[in-house]
Amino acid sequence: MASVVQTPFTFVLAAACVAALAWVEAHGSSTDTATLVRFGALERGRVWSGEPWRLVTAPFLHAGWIHLAWNVAAGVPWCRPVERALGSRRFLLVYLASAVGASALSLLGQDHPSVGASGALFGVVGATLALHRRALGSWRAFASSPPARRVILTILLFSVVGGLALPLDQLAHAGGLAVGAAAAWLLSRPSPAGALRWAAFAAVLAALVVAAAWPRASMSRFEAEELERSLLTALRAQDAPLARRLVSRAEAARHDSERLRCYRAHLLVQEGDLEGAIAVARTLRGADDPAVRTDATRLARDVARSLGYRHYTGDGARRDPWLGLAYLEEACALGDAQSCSEARAISDR
Repeated sequence: MASVVQTPFTFVLAAACVAALAWVEAHGSSTDTATLVRFGALERGRVWSGEPWRLVTAPFLHAGWIHLAWNVAAGVPWCRPVERALGSRRFLLVYLASAVGASALSLLGQDHPSVGASGALFGVVGATLALHRRALGSWRAFASSPPARRVILTILLFSVVGGLALPLDQLAHAGGLAVGAAAAWLLSRPSPAGALRWAAFAAVLAALVVAAAWPRASMSRFEAEELERSLLTALRAQDAPLARRLVSRAEAARHDSERLRCYRAHLLVQEGDLEGAIAVARTLRGADDPAVRTDATRLARDVARSLGYRHYTGDGARRDPWLGLAYLEEACALGDAQSCSEARAISDR
């Protein structure tokens, strides 16, 4: 009980993380990326479209109980000495500033949804190093200090061992470490740090946040994957108008991928543009994605067979027997046995 009274914010922050995970689990799964994004995970597209508050909420969310347990088990022993050394209010300032700095650098440097308190906790580790250096008085003494070596070894072990079990956001760790060290260094000066130093610290942190959260028109990876899933659903439901709107949205954001092009070919089939569809499908038969290659080959085969029938008979297209034969031979080459039989029969005639 005495430890809670001496370091209240350490336990309040840990409890907030537990409560956040329980809330997410009550409304979905904390291991589901889409659910975490819905509840405040750090995600480029959402931040760039006007939700900068995610830089603060993401450090309180975790991807499952193991992720949470890892951070709480490591975080409470890290936080308590720093809170005792700085005082609760100053400790909270270091923690929150580190969390924001970690989120901002993560957002700038990588395009995956991110959650977790480890960025803020690395800020606490940075504060530990800064306080230790302040107490020793010189970098030489700091470098030869066993406690400093233990802290640095702890950082390395956390990053390496944790990285084997969890997809760690090392950019967030670096951002949090730097911000936490700088804040603790200013807070631990024997005389007041001075308005100029604090203004410089605030300006650098603000510039980092603005650079990370400034609105962009480009589409994030998560948004692109979300749009492609919605497009596939619309195509399966044969809702061509919705599918066309989704394709237009991707084009406006200048998003392009092999999978999107394949879906666009399917949409052209639903819209009746078979020549356009087979032209796209042909280009995708050499796609890097095996699933796209398979789908494009199947689509090209089916469309070639349909075009062969239409052009040969004149049913639904300009009658051109030679063009119809060419399409049937293409479908045959792509593995359609019936097209092979029909192409041979036509050639014999």
